[in-house]
Formats: sequence, C-alpha cells, structure tokens
Amino acid sequence: MKFKHTALFAVTFFFLNAGTAQIPENVKKEIQYRINNHINPSIAVGVLDSSGVYYYVKGYKDLENKIKADENTLYEIGSITKTFTSLLLAKYAVGSIISIDDEANEFLPDSIDLTDKKGVSVTLKNLSTHSSGLPRIPNNINVTDQMNPYANYTRSDMFSFLSHYIPRNVGKKFEYSNLGAGLLGEILSISQNDTYQNLVKKKILTPLNLKNTYFKVPESQKENYAKGYLSQKEVPHWKFQAMAAAGGIRSTIKDLVKYGESYLKNDSPLYKAQEYTKTVQFKDQEGQLHGLAWFINPEGIIFHGGGTGGFRTFIAIDGKHGKVVAIMTNSGSSPAEDIAEYLMDPDKNPLDFAKEEMPITAEELMDFEGNYINDGLNMTYNFSLVEDALHAQLNNQPEFPVYYQGESTFFYKIVKAKIVFERDENNTVVGLILYQNGQEIPFIKTNP
Repeated sequence: MKFKHTALFAVTFFFLNAGTAQIPENVKKEIQYRINNHINPSIAVGVLDSSGVYYYVKGYKDLENKIKADENTLYEIGSITKTFTSLLLAKYAVGSIISIDDEANEFLPDSIDLTDKKGVSVTLKNLSTHSSGLPRIPNNINVTDQMNPYANYTRSDMFSFLSHYIPRNVGKKFEYSNLGAGLLGEILSISQNDTYQNLVKKKILTPLNLKNTYFKVPESQKENYAKGYLSQKEVPHWKFQAMAAAGGIRSTIKDLVKYGESYLKNDSPLYKAQEYTKTVQFKDQEGQLHGLAWFINPEGIIFHGGGTGGFRTFIAIDGKHGKVVAIMTNSGSSPAEDIAEYLMDPDKNPLDFAKEEMPITAEELMDFEGNYINDGLNMTYNFSLVEDALHAQLNNQPEFPVYYQGESTFFYKIVKAKIVFERDENNTVVGLILYQNGQEIPFIKTNP
C-alpha cells in the first residue's frame, strides 16, 4: 500500500526493520542514475531510525555552474510548511489560548462571513484539515509571473476574495486548499498580534533548534540555496506574502529530518502540541485520515509532501517504530517520493529501478511506430523511428528517445516514466500504457 497524499503546492509509507536505516547501494545507484540522466538536478535523502541517522546527497544545486548539493543545501519545502502552521495552532490549543473549534469568523473583519448555505461556519480545524469548503486557490490572484504566482498576494487581496465567497459543505468533504492554510496563518497572526513568520520562528524553529530553516534565506546562506528547475530550465524561487503559511519555508535535509525526529521525542519542547497534531481530526470521503495538516495512514504513520515551481519534497514519520524518512529535490517536474516510499518498506513499496537498455533492431521497432490517442484526456502520443531509434512525442511536448528494456516495454532517460505496449491475439500492437508519477494512462493506436 502506498501513501496517498495531495501535496503539491503546486501534491504512503511503512516501517523498515530497525537497525537497517543505512541507505542501500541500490537506492544510491538509482539516485545517481536520475542525476546522470538529468531527471533531477539533485536529490537529498535522509533516514533516521534506532541505528542512527543517514544522509545521501547527489547532484547539483546550480546546474549552470556545476556547484554540488550537500547536506547543508537549502530547498523550498512547499506544502510541508502546512505542518508547521498547524503545529503552531496546536501549541496555542494545548495552551488554551485558542481552540481548534473556534470559528474563523471570530478573527476576521465583519465583511467576511465564512458560513455555508446550511449555516455551518468554518473552524480553525476545518482550515487545518482541508475540510473548510474553500477552494484550492483564490480566483483573484493577479498572476503577473506565472512561475511565481503568490509573490504579490496580500492579506488585503485574501480578505477581498473571502468577503464575496460562500464555503461549500463545511466539514463534509476533503478539498485540498492552499487558501485555507494561508488563511489559518493569517488568523494566527491576527490573534497573537505578530507576523506569522515571527510566530513560527519564536514558537517552533527556535525551540526545536532548526537553525537552517527560514522563510527568507539570509545573505549568509544564499550560497547554500539551491536553484529550482523544471526539467533543465531554471525557474524563480517562490515568494510569499499572505500565503506563506501554505508553502513558504526553506530548509535543509538535516533540518527536515531533525524536524521529523522531534515528533518522536517525549522530551520535545513541543511534545504536547506535536501529539495533538497527530490525532485523527477528520476522515474524508475516500477514507483518508487527517490530523492537523498531517495525513495519517492506517498504521499511524504521518506524512506530507510539498512542491513549488522548482522543488519537490516529502517527509514521513513512523512514531511506532521511531523512524523518519525525508527527501528533497530541486526539480518541480520530477518528484522523488517513490524513493522515500521504498526506504520505508521495500516489500510494500517496490521501487521501479532504472533498467539497462536492451538491444532491438530497427525492423522490430517498426511495430511500435504510429499515433496513439486517449480521447478522454484529449492526449496524443506519437512514436517514430529516428536514425534507428524510437522517439516519442506526447501532445505538443518536445520529442525524446525511449529505450527498450524487453517485453514491449520502453523507458525514458530524461524523466522517470515507462511505456508498456499492448498486443492483440495476432501479436499486433494496438495500444499502450504510460506509467509516470503513480499514474497509469492508457492509449489506443489509431492505425494498428
């Protein structure tokens, strides 16, 4: 069973026997393969269990200048920030300063009434568990820079949108909402008469000794700040104003693992609040359990992922067995959660390791040439021979070579994806399935 989560700000694991947390050679080889084939600019992974803590970092924080990433490299953690926001909420809740059942309306201007058509008002718990009935993003974001969508979005903009919005079925349905998390941060700021960023620094980062975790990277740390990429194209670091509580934190693999470890410690300065965040607060329409921001799997493991324009991250914490797995990459297009899943339990979460290319003749490749379609998704997939090699073009994307691994299966080297062609009873190729990022997308050949 894989972890199910919606993490990307943009969207699973189990226990591996204690004492075997060292990062295995096959995982190191897989990470190196992805770096060498330009799937990910860099990958940083950290694993902690009773035998110790282990890191493995490969690749580049700056591709153009070939500057290598290391354990001190800063990555944007995206939506994992939401767990910090809800931990702040939990701290005030266990201190009887705020209740998670307080209505959001209590903290907001009179011009805003976050009450659905049945008279149910949005609570702080609803904001934390994505059950508020608020949309993923507000529709009044003026995106002057498509690659930096939240840079200019202010509290005034947020409140302007909310003053005209009626939530849908509060508390009844899971709808992942960056807006809801951003609003929760603004409410905590209003309630404590301080900025959200200052509150997180004083109440979470300092007590947990997370010295290399920031909202704004200081000048002294700029050289450690990885550049973000989509494929091989550099994209801007994301900036935040009112939406900082939904995705604004930057951190290192060492600090992210330390953050996870703090949830395992009975002597953590935030122990009561952390325990509170791990309690089930909501069960959604598909049976997924939710704590305060954290997703919870059936074994009680809490997890969350994150993504910004040029970064993808993930963390899972197994309190029962005292284990933490975290992974970070400065690629917004190629997540690496599958590696973390494998490290948590290789039996339940097998990793699709890179395959060696196998020989195949140009004549044999001709079987796979042609156009394939998925009408439901309005997608086309064209395969053609180019200098005795099979090339694939999905929709209007660039054309890339694919490599044979046997049994009518091909794989990309520039992205983690594979294609399995299907044949009929006459051994004629009639379709294919594209496997990528946990998705299986079928296509039918238009001219079998």
